[in-house]
Amino acid sequence: MTEKFVIVGAKRTPFGKYLGSLSGTEPLDLGVHAAQAALNAQGKDLKAEIDQVFVGNCIPAAFETGSVTGRQMALKLGIDKFTITLDTACCSPLTALRMALWALRLGEVSSALVIGVESMSLVPHMSRQLRAGIRIGEVKLKDQIFPISYPGYNSVAVDASDGAAKYEVPKRMLDSWAMASHLKWLKAQEQGKFADEIAPMMVSKGKEKFRFELDEFPRPNGNLAAIEQLPPVFGARTTTAGNAPGLNDGASAMVVMTETRAQKLGLTPLATIVEMAGETDMPYGISWIPALTIKKVLTRAGVDLDTIDLIEINEAFAAMPLVSTKILARNDVDKWYDLLKKTNVNGGAIAIGHPVGASGLRITMTMMYELRRRGGGMGVAAICGGLTQGEAALIRV
Repeated sequence: MTEKFVIVGAKRTPFGKYLGSLSGTEPLDLGVHAAQAALNAQGKDLKAEIDQVFVGNCIPAAFETGSVTGRQMALKLGIDKFTITLDTACCSPLTALRMALWALRLGEVSSALVIGVESMSLVPHMSRQLRAGIRIGEVKLKDQIFPISYPGYNSVAVDASDGAAKYEVPKRMLDSWAMASHLKWLKAQEQGKFADEIAPMMVSKGKEKFRFELDEFPRPNGNLAAIEQLPPVFGARTTTAGNAPGLNDGASAMVVMTETRAQKLGLTPLATIVEMAGETDMPYGISWIPALTIKKVLTRAGVDLDTIDLIEINEAFAAMPLVSTKILARNDVDKWYDLLKKTNVNGGAIAIGHPVGASGLRITMTMMYELRRRGGGMGVAAICGGLTQGEAALIRV
């Protein structure tokens, strides 16, 4: 019998807004909290059962010591196993999951812990001048997250806007999708859906200590008219603060195993990882790379798009789910709308937040838990990363 690879634990912190409730918490501790929750999700501590640890993070400068941050987390968890920390921008946590899948398939390990973490509130301003000393003149401090861009390329906000224009997705649709994201989140929150994935935590900010248990970025009391009035940012034509996510803090974690190992430990698989894939395209193609990555993962698995029950496409901007689903629908408007109905059904990063190193695992577990509530099915989650890399995970519940 062919071995299957299963998820047996999946948890995350609530996501914090910029300079919000998690801004006083070290990213090391965010990752550890999410990982502990995932390791204990089935009522037994699995840390002694972990063979290797894989960690995704985009901006290591937020850590007190931004080197081997994954190893630091593993040791704090009490897991003295080889740990890989990697950066593929927003793709990082799903790349980490794909590397764990490689190791499982090769038989090098039979279990792995995967963590994604980001603390955008703690990213420092940076100066390369201070190391050598300043004899005269001003000291220039670079902000690594405002705007998010790469030397020689446009900001990601411009790339998202240009992608929407290329595929004729108007600003009104971007803004409407953004408002709908907040409203879908509100409905899901009222129904208690996020309780499956969120691990509440005690946090400190200043002199205040409190229990943090709810994503704090969503703004469901807003309205479309207000979003439409917001000005474009960073030279983009249609990207605004309203149809983009925030700069957020948070962590996500998953425990994955061979089905054989899970059975020996008496664990209930939450989902089977059917296939994963990474893809690239021209460096400004972030709005459509999720579509190309979804096509690749479905082809690798021999699965037709029509058999997919749920889709998650990270809302790095509203352009990503709208452009990518339009491509997947091959410009068939009716099919496009059908795909949109099954995409990000509980809201997306525009509402929930986008701590860039954590979102890939977040969208996957949100989709997984929704499939379980629906009695099973197949879902595909995809995310874009800076300079146009994409990751996708196909799961079956």
